[in-house]
Amino acid sequence: MDIVVTIPKSEAKNTKKEDAFVEELGGDAVQFWSVHRKAKELNVGDRVYFVENGFVTCYHIFLGYVQDMVCEVTDRFWPGLNLLLRCPSVNLKNPVQKRGFQGFHYIERLE
Repeated sequence: MDIVVTIPKSEAKNTKKEDAFVEELGGDAVQFWSVHRKAKELNVGDRVYFVENGFVTCYHIFLGYVQDMVCEVTDRFWPGLNLLLRCPSVNLKNPVQKRGFQGFHYIERLE
């Protein structure tokens, strides 16, 4: 089952850097997203949607879980559990309004 997470405003610049990095590579990269616990109903191949500035704007395909990652783009260490996601993201044709929140929520498939 798909989930949705929120991009904090403090991470907006870093996500833009990561997007530019993936674009330079020509796509076909991975990204990770820190979470506090596993989403029990999230399976490989499901979508992880992102809320940005009050709208669900895009999603990544979930590839699995990884521990203790270092970002190649920002050089920051992300301890603990992380979602492993396929890049680049897929933009939604029609963004969906949704308030930001902490953690994750399960969501019905969009588009």
